[in-house]
Amino acid sequence: MNPEPNTQPKEKQKPGLKRVIGIAVGIALCLVLLPLAVVGSALAVKSYMNPGKVATVLGIGPLIVDTDSMVPEFKGNDLLLVRETNASALNKDDIIAYYDGKGTVVTHRIIGYDMTEGGARLYITKGDANNTQDRSPVPASRVAGLVVRVIPGGGKVMRFIGNPVVTVIAIALPLALFYGVIALRKKITQKKGKEAVPDINEPRPQA
Repeated sequence: MNPEPNTQPKEKQKPGLKRVIGIAVGIALCLVLLPLAVVGSALAVKSYMNPGKVATVLGIGPLIVDTDSMVPEFKGNDLLLVRETNASALNKDDIIAYYDGKGTVVTHRIIGYDMTEGGARLYITKGDANNTQDRSPVPASRVAGLVVRVIPGGGKVMRFIGNPVVTVIAIALPLALFYGVIALRKKITQKKGKEAVPDINEPRPQA
């Protein structure tokens, strides 16, 4: 009597630790680097389309501090997050970003108010580290937004991310790693599937 060949597939092995780690790293890179690259690209496009303006995404825009006029609140190479806001809602002691009329964005503190002949509000501003207030009051039309967050040293990181080469790598690397892990996993699965199928042409042992 000829015994029937064992056609039962081998028990599916659990994924190895290295594979699990690889998949986790690929997903993490996609979740972290890809959104950063997309936001950075959107800000770059807006900056190119509107030079001299604060570029924003969802109403929030980054600004890199170039001077120490607001020490100790923040200093050069810090990163500020500026939120678009209704200028009429601003208060004394708020730190605002405004256009000085010469193509420069200034981030100083509101220390008081003035009014035009027509009744429009003007903001009197001053850098915390400066001895005198700014020369000209700021009309509401030149207010870019309200400073809502300070990230110490974040300006250096922002400049690094803004490098076009870094942006390309940030997009390509997580995608390549993610799809590479998927391709490797598929190849391993196919190999195991072939090993689990018996060769029907193999001669059976005689009873």
